[in-house]
Amino acid sequence: MSPNVVDPRRTAPYRLYFWSNENIDTHKRAHVHVESSDGHAEFWLSPVRVKEPGSYNDIQRARARRLVEQFEPECLEAWERVHGSR
Repeated sequence: MSPNVVDPRRTAPYRLYFWSNENIDTHKRAHVHVESSDGHAEFWLSPVRVKEPGSYNDIQRARARRLVEQFEPECLEAWERVHGSR
């Protein structure tokens, strides 16, 4: 399952999410996936930085990063709610 981290109506055209089972055995650091019709990328949280550049070009990735920075507190709260502490 990949729950939306932030209501998609607030982040359109981007979707911010993570997989609810991706931290079960790996204990990955908190991160978020960003997806839109233009592509996708992954970002570490706290501090926000690119984890996987995905298919976005530099401009698209910069826009996605700014969005993650804007919603970082909500992303971290959702991560901790699902996966426990970061």
